[in-house]
Amino acid sequence: MTFVILFLAIAFFSLILVSFVNQRQMRRRLITRQVHQLKRKVAELEELTVSVDPLVEDSVIVQIINDEVIDLIRTMMQLSPESYYLEANLNNALELKESFSESRRQREIYRVQNSDAAIARSQYLLNEAGRIIRRRQTKGMLEVSQMEAYIQDLAWAHLMVGVASTIAQGHRAVSRGDVLQAHAYYKKAQQIAMQTTNPDDRRHQLIKEISELMNGRRKALSRNLMPETQVNPIETETRPPQINRVAGESQPE
Repeated sequence: MTFVILFLAIAFFSLILVSFVNQRQMRRRLITRQVHQLKRKVAELEELTVSVDPLVEDSVIVQIINDEVIDLIRTMMQLSPESYYLEANLNNALELKESFSESRRQREIYRVQNSDAAIARSQYLLNEAGRIIRRRQTKGMLEVSQMEAYIQDLAWAHLMVGVASTIAQGHRAVSRGDVLQAHAYYKKAQQIAMQTTNPDDRRHQLIKEISELMNGRRKALSRNLMPETQVNPIETETRPPQINRVAGESQPE
């Protein structure tokens, strides 16, 4: 009888031990999966930061995205403190935060994309940035007024990615001497600007100046609308038409 009780006790404690080990392994697998998902999310946000930076006028927007990266890395460090490489990732993100906050940081606004797919991709990334800003405001990390200002900046960038890219195509057509195709691109850009409900006051100026492009009264948009002056039409020298010489006319020596 004593042997049976001892056997049952050993079996019982063995089951408890196996259950404990299984739970521990399951927890490790769960943490590993969570860290892997967060790592992938961090990589996506790092790409988002680099991609959105030249599209928006307010550089604070990319700082906010980088803050999201910092928060995710710290969460990963709590889940997996033995992953020492995360400390290096955190230091890189903190250095980037300091770089973004420098008032003298040189930035170039460039929203011109070379294909419809690239335009759609840039606009998608701007929407993703907007979701991050809204989520951080919901968590109390941003004031409502701040969120509204950043969302407005993103909305203007979203509009201008399409408009500026189409205007640039028109400018290229002008440089080739294809006035009809240029007019078609300018008209398309104006339609993009007119179809949106963007409340930015500059939209009315934008529509007006595109009309002036179409009518030939303007070569390019104002810099406050489209600072991407490197895509402006190339000024070409107008040459007088060649005169066919009459047969027998003396040629200059």
